[in-house]
Amino acid sequence: MIPERGIGAIFSDLLGEVTALFRNEIRLAKAEVSEKVTRMITGLVLTLAGAFLLLLAIVFLLEAAVGGLMLLNLSLALSSLIVGAVILIAGGIVVWLGVSRLKIGKLSRSKTAQQLKEDAAVARYQAHAS
Repeated sequence: MIPERGIGAIFSDLLGEVTALFRNEIRLAKAEVSEKVTRMITGLVLTLAGAFLLLLAIVFLLEAAVGGLMLLNLSLALSSLIVGAVILIAGGIVVWLGVSRLKIGKLSRSKTAQQLKEDAAVARYQAHAS
């Protein structure tokens, strides 16, 4: 014969299982955040390195453009002024387009946050059922 357990023992077991479940979910959330931060840092470093290389390339291309205008018998000052003005206009347009497209979107729900909600609902249901 199986001895019947009291409501206190059942509630105690339920509380222990819910506590362990939430601890595991918190560990999972920490792991998700850590993984996302690592990926973001790697992406940021690669983006900055690429931006630096692109900046160097642009400087050399602009110097070549000034040299090309000088081959057309324009002075160094006038060639630099023309190239600088064109780049200033192009940069202004790019910045304006970028700023106009900046929007803060909704933060997407993580899998762990959704799972925590579901676990809490199950725990509430089981607590009321006991």
